[in-house]
Amino acid sequence: MSTATAPTISSATAFSSAAKPEILERPVFARLLFTQCWEDPRMDYEALQVQPHHTLLSVTSGGCNTLSLAALAPARVIAVDLNPTQSWLLELKIAGIRRLTHGEYLELLGVRDSRSRWELYHAVRDELTSDARAYWDTQRSAIESGLLGAGRYERYLAAFRRLLHLIEGRSNIKRLLACQSLDEQHRFYEETWDSFLWRLFFRVFFSRTVLGLGGLDPRFFTYVNGMDSFGQHFRRLTRHALVDLPVPDNYFVAQIALGRYLDERAMPPYLLAENFETLRQMVDRIEIVTDELGAVLKSLPSNSVDAFNFSNVFEWVPPETFEAMLRETHRVARPGARLCYRNLLVRREHLPSLDHLFTPHDKLAARLLYHDRSFVYSNFEVASVKKPAHERES
Repeated sequence: MSTATAPTISSATAFSSAAKPEILERPVFARLLFTQCWEDPRMDYEALQVQPHHTLLSVTSGGCNTLSLAALAPARVIAVDLNPTQSWLLELKIAGIRRLTHGEYLELLGVRDSRSRWELYHAVRDELTSDARAYWDTQRSAIESGLLGAGRYERYLAAFRRLLHLIEGRSNIKRLLACQSLDEQHRFYEETWDSFLWRLFFRVFFSRTVLGLGGLDPRFFTYVNGMDSFGQHFRRLTRHALVDLPVPDNYFVAQIALGRYLDERAMPPYLLAENFETLRQMVDRIEIVTDELGAVLKSLPSNSVDAFNFSNVFEWVPPETFEAMLRETHRVARPGARLCYRNLLVRREHLPSLDHLFTPHDKLAARLLYHDRSFVYSNFEVASVKKPAHERES
């Protein structure tokens, strides 16, 4: 890959191992955790209001939301993840955008059926850095089976899907996805779907123990307090998605229930045909950084970033680290910059001690959370930065 088109890759570590939160030392961060982002990009679009002149910092994860935000054509995108395999996944997704047609790209990722995925990988392979090539060269099975199902969490959901088909049956799943109104969804859920087996299934499959063994490392739950039942918590969120939000265009529901998208018009923005050429022009503006978020923030100049997509990284760290990272965010942010982040199980809300630095947008955040099609998050935070307009990048 030529230096002119290569994403910027960094693996420098600014903090000693002893200074890192314990979760960041877990071996799970050396594995491919997510190949999709299970976060609704419509929320990020409205929360961050990314403009063409903006610099965006975005947690990489599965790369979907970072690429979807890049489709808005900001001036610069900094994609950050501690896990090198997540960075290599984003490299591969970017390489496919550069080299493949849109149809070939959907084949490579597993959206469309294909017997040529290994050949398509080799068509983009020389766009990757040496570390990414060395990793993906050993992942033929994952590539041939479709990358979007290859993450640890996606494999966990595949097990969920197999059991779901046993409990609800294919006919009920088909009926749910075919509902044409919220009234129809509500009746179907209450009268047919919400059985004793469904409730038991959630209580067991999404318990702290099973979720920790299969989907997430148990240390992800270090700071969880006051929650008696993970299963009941996630069942309440799922009911909201299946009863109160339209199901037919919810591609998160389709992926969980079927392992595929129902329609190529209902997919993440970065996969849509109408965004593909924009992304092809945009990917050279994406810088991939492999490091701990706090270290990356410390490395950035003051007054240099306009939007921050933090995913749910703050619930993995202790409260004092959360506050320190927000203060560092304020230093890095340009006046009026916007940030958003999610809470899965640990509440990390706007801190009153930072009222002089940030303006929370609670009503906007609550409205976006209510309409969250990904439906696994319990809280969403949106804020803008208070800073004198005359401050400039240093």
